[in-house]
Amino acid sequence: MEYVARLLHQEQYRKTVKKIARLEADRIYCRHNMEHFMDVARLAQIRNLKEQLGLDEEMIYLYALLHDIGRMKEYEQGISHAAASAEFAGEIFATIGYPKEKGDIICQAILAHRRETCSELHGEKLWQTAFTQLMKWADKASRMCFACEAADSCKWSEEEKNKPETWF
Repeated sequence: MEYVARLLHQEQYRKTVKKIARLEADRIYCRHNMEHFMDVARLAQIRNLKEQLGLDEEMIYLYALLHDIGRMKEYEQGISHAAASAEFAGEIFATIGYPKEKGDIICQAILAHRRETCSELHGEKLWQTAFTQLMKWADKASRMCFACEAADSCKWSEEEKNKPETWF
């Protein structure tokens, strides 16, 4: 996974992940860190293999590593993290030489992972693709709402919260 390695060594990416960690240091709810990113990637890849979806493993990992990277701008500027993440991903893909057509699919899936930015797809069907659906599922499945100490004050409704019986 050549491009994943390039991303993980990219200085701007590394700085942004560290900055998000500082901004979320006192956060009692789910954090947006490397553990979350890798949980999303691994869950998506397990389901990809289990259901024989045939999706590109490197695309899965790139999405997972980038889907919440815009949290920094959300905290600092009030910008939707999905929109900021998609923009950041596009810039990163250019610096690591990732193929534009694959990068565009990942960026569209990043936009689609939040309700408020899904409408920015302007009628495109990318939000309905197996890739986008898998990644949205993995993002939610990675959260352990049932074991969270802050579950009672979480803004997610009971219907939105992850429950073990919905994992697979």
